[in-house]
Amino acid sequence: MYFEEQLPVVDTTFHQIFTVEHKTILRDALLKQCDRILKEIPPNSNYQYWDVYTGTAGLSLLFMKLHKRDPALTFGPKNALTIADEYIDKALTTFMGQHKLPIDGLPSTLEHECGFLCSAIGLFAVAALVKHHTGDQESSQRYLNLIQSHYLRAALSEKTQNELLYGRAGYLYSLRFISKLNLIKDDILSQNISSVIESIIEDGVRTAIKHQVTGHTPLYWLWGGHPYVGAAHGFSGILTTLLQFPRQCQEYMSQIKNTIDYILFKCRKANGNWPTVLSENTNELIQFCHGAPGICFLACKAYEVFKEEEYLKLAKEIADFTYLHGKIRKGVGLCHGISGNAYPFLSVYQLTKDQKYLQYALEYAEICTQWETKTNRGEFDVPDRPWSVFEGLGGSVWFIADLLYWDQVVFRGFPGFNDI
Repeated sequence: MYFEEQLPVVDTTFHQIFTVEHKTILRDALLKQCDRILKEIPPNSNYQYWDVYTGTAGLSLLFMKLHKRDPALTFGPKNALTIADEYIDKALTTFMGQHKLPIDGLPSTLEHECGFLCSAIGLFAVAALVKHHTGDQESSQRYLNLIQSHYLRAALSEKTQNELLYGRAGYLYSLRFISKLNLIKDDILSQNISSVIESIIEDGVRTAIKHQVTGHTPLYWLWGGHPYVGAAHGFSGILTTLLQFPRQCQEYMSQIKNTIDYILFKCRKANGNWPTVLSENTNELIQFCHGAPGICFLACKAYEVFKEEEYLKLAKEIADFTYLHGKIRKGVGLCHGISGNAYPFLSVYQLTKDQKYLQYALEYAEICTQWETKTNRGEFDVPDRPWSVFEGLGGSVWFIADLLYWDQVVFRGFPGFNDI
């Protein structure tokens, strides 16, 4: 998604719904929202967050995405690539000021963190991408080497957990991300991917036996000591990630599928949602990180891999449920906001070409265009990092861009998760 040049793909069904008026409104909103982000967090600001999730690395990736989709796009005197480069330089400077990297190892505070979204690996992956596009191949290769050497140790550490934001699933995403640069030998990447997958499976088997749940599921993972279900920290995120590597997962596929069926069909509550944690009855959260929206991507991917209609049927049910209940108050971010809750609609639309789901997405996009009014009225809460990609306005820009540039890229999925 981020690297490969692709010919335009004309989706005639899409354009029966997505009109010129839609395009004008959304483009105006995208430009206005980008200007607001640049005003609130300019690349030379003292903003303290450097990661992809809430920091300047995420903003760098956002403007890199915009540059790839529209190289002529400018904001004042600067094009989007220049802004992406400035943001990643800021992120790197901030990170190095907060953490001292020893030459021969990892900082002790990070030795168990290896996710794309919330660890230094995502920072270095985005840096490798941006520097590659600015022509600084030496720096790009240096960051790739860090990911492949120093941080592989983090992914294989016994202290490392398996979830998406900080854990091994996030490291697997990072490897897919950097593989598109075509600067690393395929056999080395494949070996590293297989090693990390083996660690995830072994930990899942070991934990299932320890907690005596093998009668329900062959794989069982904990985060912070709890069996989380959703995409950010739990089963859904791990399983969806594993399904993106069918060749390396072939010998484990029976265990993976049985675990998927347990989560999708045995853990759903009567109201149509999933619990945050398996051991809890509460299930009020309806967002990417916890609840039905994040589960939808697992159902979609399971359908793609196993070709069984029950998965697609469930994915459509989840998208309908999310449409009815997903207009949450937490703003327009990707992780727990309106933009993130719209991605199940795009994923199901891509599988079915049912215009209903595209209509859902456009309705949620309209809400994103009204973020300022709704925030001022108190209809939206103000996130902790209101301009970031995963908590704030950057998520709205990302979602709107996916709609605006639909014909220029084959839509794959949720950013930082299953979009490569």
